[in-house]
Amino acid sequence: MNREMLREDRVHGHPMYPVSIYPNIEQLNGNSILDCHWHDEMEFIVIRKGQAVFQLDMTYVEAHEGQAIFVNSGQLHAGVLDGNSPCVFSAVVFSPDLLTSSDFDVIQEKYIGPLLDKSFQPEPLIKGECLWEKEVLAALNRILEDNEKRLPAYELSTKAHLYLIFARMFIHPQTTDRGQHLPSGSPDKVERLKTVLNFIHDHYSEPLRLKDLAGLISMSEGHFCRFFKQLTQKSPVEYINHYRILKACKLLENSGMKIVDIAMESGFDNLSYFITVFKQMKGCTPSRYRKPFNEKVTVILTEPTSSDEKD
Repeated sequence: MNREMLREDRVHGHPMYPVSIYPNIEQLNGNSILDCHWHDEMEFIVIRKGQAVFQLDMTYVEAHEGQAIFVNSGQLHAGVLDGNSPCVFSAVVFSPDLLTSSDFDVIQEKYIGPLLDKSFQPEPLIKGECLWEKEVLAALNRILEDNEKRLPAYELSTKAHLYLIFARMFIHPQTTDRGQHLPSGSPDKVERLKTVLNFIHDHYSEPLRLKDLAGLISMSEGHFCRFFKQLTQKSPVEYINHYRILKACKLLENSGMKIVDIAMESGFDNLSYFITVFKQMKGCTPSRYRKPFNEKVTVILTEPTSSDEKD
């Protein structure tokens, strides 16, 4: 299996400073706040408002306002709204390389290595009830503020606070009474799901049949649909459409292609269906979505034709 195709195709930071922050992200449509994905970077998610249930491989964790979630490198993760209130969260995403030294040392041997090979399991839910949890949350908020405002020596401060966070987490490893949902199956389910996601991500622009997807992991179509929704909170068709719309959005933001061509390039063979699905997910037509990005596109966009959409 080519795991590279499962990776989120977003660049976090840059090689000299592999850290990115995402302040105050809010879900806009539906109850999904994070689609099922993974990346090599580690991540902390801080809940600013509302509450959500996060999937971390095969474990489900409830997180409320003022709490945080730790996502390890390579860990499959997703999030869905828990309740009727909107959920707003911030995220710190960083490469484990930031914490390593040029030479193999005790930090790498005793702490970073065990994190990456999963021989050490840190507490994924940081509630903010204990002193060490309050220290971790304070450090995360400091990282977010320093990076957002680009305060003096923010890079050095970020690295220092990350070391502090992991020092506290190593002293207080994962326990079993943290209010987590029960795991929904064996770790093998995660690898089987990644096999399917790999295929979808690699072939999203082509026709995709449930029969073929189910056959990848030797399941009947009915069993496969139940399995897929259990792990991703979406049906296979919903997930495929959502992934295709994400690809279409990138083309709308960064190219001058006609709407009909973007629909085809993204895997939709019917323009009307593409527009309907786009409006359901984004709350507007593709043309309206594109308008704020027009000034950033260097090519001149053509006027819609009879084969194109109209708002």
